[in-house]
Amino acid sequence: MTVTYCALSCIPPALAELPVNPRELFLQAYNKLQADDTSGFTTSPTEMQQYPLYPWLEYGYLKQNFETTPDAQVLAFTERNPNSLMSDALYTQLSKRLAGKQDWQKLLSTIPPDLDDTDTQCYRAQALMAVGHKQAALDAGKQAWMSITNGISNACTPITDLLRRYVKLSTNDYWERIRAALDKNQTTLASQLAADLPVEARNAIDTWIQIRKSPAEALPNAIQQPDTPYLRDAIGYGLERLAKKEPQLAETLWATARQKLKYTPEENAKVESALGMYQALRRDPAALPRLAAIPSDQRSQEGNLWMARTAARTGDWEKLLDATRQLKFDNARDAAGWQYWQARALEQMGKKREATSLYTKIAPQATFYGFLAADHLGQDYESLKIKPIDRSQRVAGLQKMAAIQRAFEWFALDKREQGRKEWFRALKAMDTDGILAMADLATRSGDPSLAIWTVAKAKEWDEINLRFPLVHTELAIEQGHNQGIQPAWIMGVMRRESAFDANVESGAKALGLMQLIPPTARAVGNKLGLNIKGRDDILHPPTNVQLGSAYLRDMLGKFSGNYAQATAAYNAGPGRPPQWAPETTINADQWVESIPFTETRDYVQAVMAYTTIYDDKLNPGKGRRLSERLQPIVPAEAVPKATAPP
Repeated sequence: MTVTYCALSCIPPALAELPVNPRELFLQAYNKLQADDTSGFTTSPTEMQQYPLYPWLEYGYLKQNFETTPDAQVLAFTERNPNSLMSDALYTQLSKRLAGKQDWQKLLSTIPPDLDDTDTQCYRAQALMAVGHKQAALDAGKQAWMSITNGISNACTPITDLLRRYVKLSTNDYWERIRAALDKNQTTLASQLAADLPVEARNAIDTWIQIRKSPAEALPNAIQQPDTPYLRDAIGYGLERLAKKEPQLAETLWATARQKLKYTPEENAKVESALGMYQALRRDPAALPRLAAIPSDQRSQEGNLWMARTAARTGDWEKLLDATRQLKFDNARDAAGWQYWQARALEQMGKKREATSLYTKIAPQATFYGFLAADHLGQDYESLKIKPIDRSQRVAGLQKMAAIQRAFEWFALDKREQGRKEWFRALKAMDTDGILAMADLATRSGDPSLAIWTVAKAKEWDEINLRFPLVHTELAIEQGHNQGIQPAWIMGVMRRESAFDANVESGAKALGLMQLIPPTARAVGNKLGLNIKGRDDILHPPTNVQLGSAYLRDMLGKFSGNYAQATAAYNAGPGRPPQWAPETTINADQWVESIPFTETRDYVQAVMAYTTIYDDKLNPGKGRRLSERLQPIVPAEAVPKATAPP
């Protein structure tokens, strides 16, 4: 069954009779409302009420006239437009009004309990307390208080007082929120929170703020202050920041701090974990013994991660096993990579039965380590054999939803960002099957990027057919042939870089399907004899894929056909992989896991996995194993000079 969406071309009969295109009428009225002019709404023809985006005109009018609009009229609108951005905004305003009147019962009965707005949640907690639901009020208040991100608003001040009165906020709660605020440079919030703490804690917050501004300048003075747990925590934070750029100074100050202040074993382990991590990032040989010397139960999560990565790179399988067994993850997918490394260590230590058990556990996943586990077992990639599910009936039902019609109408008006907001708000009210049907609808409507991001909301990572659509394949095959590289690799890079959004622009000004920054695009274009003048030239899909593929070819040639290093170079620049080269030849999985840049490490793992998936899609039954394109990594001086890929 083929499902098409008609909002882009179909106009309801009543609207078709209008003397002016309904979209033009809408935009005229909408633009006036944006300029605080309600005349476009009040004079719009009655027939316009059938237009999918008409509620946005009504919402704009209500918003501008909210102070004089009765509660009943506001609620009537929200009932007609449930689970929408418009209703969310009106509920937020209404909750403030009801709280001001202390109409707590009405607030509880009309405002959705799950509204994603901190002030509204604080009002809800006040309401619960006012009507006698003390425990529910304290629970809701604590949750709202923990989610405050900027300053404590007037709405949440009573909740802070309430929680303090009933001793529901411990010093650790305060300190957790303060640390999170300082990490994000939210110094106003940190100072507000610190006002409720003992004087030594308040002093430590002031010190912490100074340390954050300039660790090198502030730490020597901080170490001379009276010893408190808060001060030691602040100094540890500063040492970690300093270790990124001035590791030797950090070590010197740490030695002084340990002499002057009474660090507990746990505090000592926390700082040692941080400094050891930065040594590992610099590939300092002292990192592994330093991290291994920390008691296993006191080593930080980051310390364990970098102890494991360093041990994996150097082949110290016992230390690798020790570190991975201390790691903690919220979900099985995040843990799978480290289960792979546990299996690798056990295999090298002769414990093949235990290793096989772990490989078997993660092999069904369509991921970098899932594929490698299957390779170790000699198994087929079962995750790539799953047939698409026919969701036609559910998709047809979704097309009738007002929210979905609004989203597509925004797209038709070339207001993509607004359409996406509408779309993703609609997802919040759906179950997993509904979200996947939405992804299916996006795919059928020719929007693979929207489909990919939709599946991500459901966290259904094994939905291979929805997550990895076959789009731009002709361009990939053509340029793969022209540049002498694998089309599946081009597809894998496109999928990771842009999720197939041809018009996307990153914060770093990278453009298009293969996310090329203008200087790189122009340089590659010059080599190809292309005159790349500006942004539009780079965004043009055929040109973008040609330029990106040629750059991939150059990287593959530079690294003598090594796909892992070439992929890393595409992300981090060609100068980085040589800096990360090992002293002796190691396997590619060891090298990839030890890449010091988190973004590049994740990128290489993703692109290599995506390439494997697209190789299977482009060559059913004949795709290459992931292990086949992961050549060993040799020392930098051993890399032969090459100008073209093999």
